[in-house]
Amino acid sequence: MKGLNKKFKENILLGTYLMILYFVLSNIKLLISTFGNIFGILSPFIVAFALAFVLNLPMMFFENKVFKFLDKEKSSFVRNMKRPLSILATFISVIGFILALAFFVIPELVSSLSTLLEAVPDYIKSFESLINQYISSTEILENLYNTLLNTWKEILKFFADFLTTSLTGILNTTVTITSGIVNFVLSLVLTIYMLSSKETLIYQFKKFLYAFTPKSFANKLIEIGDLSNITFSKFITGQCLEAFILGALCFIGMTIFSMPYALLISVLIGVTALIPVFGAFIGTVPAVFLILLIDPIKALWFIVFILCLQQFEGNVIYPKVVGSSVGLSAIWVMLAMLVGGSTLGLIGMLIGIPTFSVAYQLIKEYTNKRLVKKDIKL
Repeated sequence: MKGLNKKFKENILLGTYLMILYFVLSNIKLLISTFGNIFGILSPFIVAFALAFVLNLPMMFFENKVFKFLDKEKSSFVRNMKRPLSILATFISVIGFILALAFFVIPELVSSLSTLLEAVPDYIKSFESLINQYISSTEILENLYNTLLNTWKEILKFFADFLTTSLTGILNTTVTITSGIVNFVLSLVLTIYMLSSKETLIYQFKKFLYAFTPKSFANKLIEIGDLSNITFSKFITGQCLEAFILGALCFIGMTIFSMPYALLISVLIGVTALIPVFGAFIGTVPAVFLILLIDPIKALWFIVFILCLQQFEGNVIYPKVVGSSVGLSAIWVMLAMLVGGSTLGLIGMLIGIPTFSVAYQLIKEYTNKRLVKKDIKL
């Protein structure tokens, strides 16, 4: 009788799982839309959490190094000012770095664009004379030229009509920009709150976790959280160090080969190199454009140089600097980048290496425990 009841319960449980699976598969579009809406609502909190996690690193530096002397003060008010001052110093440092970068890069870009705009009329005249000379001897090309010219006029007319009559599109764009600004400001406010009250938030999460989950599960989850925090922090530090090294090598190489805009382009390459693997390639596009305005031959040589540098960075610097910071060998770093990039694109590249490192360490720990349990020494 007990066996029959057990079999009946298993069938009921299996039937329930099948019904839930059928409901999920039959309403997959609705579920995706629902999750998308939830993600949109929570996006300021997600952005704030990511910003707080990154900014926590320089904030801890200011707390533990710069404002540590405040701990010796007798006044509790002065001691409690250490966290607000550290947060303020962090935001001033980050904003100052961004503004300094903008003031350094933007004038150079404006100058280069001015050079380009001055040269455009001569380029157009040379192109027109070449086209007219060639078209005069070929009737087919003349028809093709007229067709392309008429098509270009229609495209310009379409965009002109769109800009003058599409009030709805302008209104939607305005609403989108306004909403983005509001979400960004809200994210900054939440970031400041998370940084100032991180201990309280962690304590409240632990209380909730231990209250509603088994103790063993809560302990394991907290252990994984601590491991993830350490790994991601080391990854961010390693990524910044790797970007600095790449920018420095780019500057040295461009100086040796007497390429123009060496400092500007090196800063641009270093900043974009914060994006794993393909960041330097992203910075290469505007860099080549800038050099092309001065010397097209050197622009070609710069492409060759940056390709060689990128190969050296991807196979030597990145695995050594970032891989050692998260406890992964070169082969596992490359695998993590490939898997993360192929599954989640750019975000997968950003979080793939530290996520893989956490999984690697957990599997390593579990494997060692299994070997000890079986009394196997390798």
